[in-house]
Amino acid sequence: MSFNKEYFAHARVGLFTHYTYATYAEGKGTNWGGTHYSRTDPRGAVSAEEAAALFDGEKYARTAHDLGAEYVVFTVCHAGFNLLFPSETMKKTGCTHKCTENADVVQKLLDGLRPYGIPLVLYMPPNDDHDIVEADLRQMGWFGNQDARMDFIKQLIREIYDRYGNEISGFWFDQCGPTEDVRDFVKACNPDAVVFVNTGITANTVRHPLSDFIVSEYYGSIEGCDSDTLPVHYSQVNRQIGNWWATGGHAPTDARNLYRYSVRTIAVEGQYNGGIAWSCGPYLDQTWEDGVRELLGELGDLLRCHDGIYGTVPGTSYVEEPNAVLTKDQWGVSTQSPDGSVVYLHVLNLPDNGILYLPAPADGKQFAEAWYGEGKLSLTPAENGYAIGMPAEADEIDTVIRLTCK
Repeated sequence: MSFNKEYFAHARVGLFTHYTYATYAEGKGTNWGGTHYSRTDPRGAVSAEEAAALFDGEKYARTAHDLGAEYVVFTVCHAGFNLLFPSETMKKTGCTHKCTENADVVQKLLDGLRPYGIPLVLYMPPNDDHDIVEADLRQMGWFGNQDARMDFIKQLIREIYDRYGNEISGFWFDQCGPTEDVRDFVKACNPDAVVFVNTGITANTVRHPLSDFIVSEYYGSIEGCDSDTLPVHYSQVNRQIGNWWATGGHAPTDARNLYRYSVRTIAVEGQYNGGIAWSCGPYLDQTWEDGVRELLGELGDLLRCHDGIYGTVPGTSYVEEPNAVLTKDQWGVSTQSPDGSVVYLHVLNLPDNGILYLPAPADGKQFAEAWYGEGKLSLTPAENGYAIGMPAEADEIDTVIRLTCK
């Protein structure tokens, strides 16, 4: 199945595993951000082979599915450039310790994700080398030679597509991305491939010229706050659950908090950049930080049982602006069907008197009927807008009212 730019532009929820799997192997240079072996054993991987051999693609894919993820971004290598598959391109450099001999995380991921129809994007930092020792940089031909490095990246991308085919849906390039010819090479290998290029740590507002989307590496943890008070954005938003890498973190909040932030993010004006990608990943022993795996499943349950999430676009009748927070006197946000014929009101703060008063739609729409599930609600034109009778069994997390247009 081909997943193109249009698919990712309209995806609402993803799973983003960044530092959280061991692409830093101990004993081969520095070990920044190395994932722990387990909750009780803080050692990192002794080699890329060990890290890849331990990885359980079916278990990871089941987690992505339980979350309700529409895509996965997974770090196949980070600044240490220890590849989690047996790369002939890397072996030709002589740095055989920087790839596996047999174990293959990418194939395990593809095999696990395929039954769920979840596409895979590979994370790669083409410009980072602060965690590679000089001897290795010289052996790979990268030391002070950007052209050689980009040539290596192209060879690696060609190998990846030769090895795995177009099931690799694209690349998420960190550190301002590669050169233009590398981006063009990705598209030549797979015309449907998506290219994400990150230019900064938080809240990017400008799309990199080589990127299909506006993306941001990191939006901070959701720990210790009511997510209604957190600002939302129209770039792809990656918020941390547990630790940025799996080194002893825990589930920092509850599913209600994650769900409401997810809804607010996908409703933001201009959010055609992958929505919210929740950031976490497993320990080397394939367990997760305390409560994180369970939290992802609980969030997925909420996403699936509410209308107006998947297959929608940001609402144009009631617009959620970038950097907005949700105050107690605001009813919520809106999404709509791609053709605009159905508007979904996500009532996140219930009105006190059982009547939701709406201002006139910003896009001039006129509403014909209001529904909550299979139950029809009263819909009355009011001064400069509408009044809707709330259902008796309203949902305090998110009462989703479906409005059909005339």
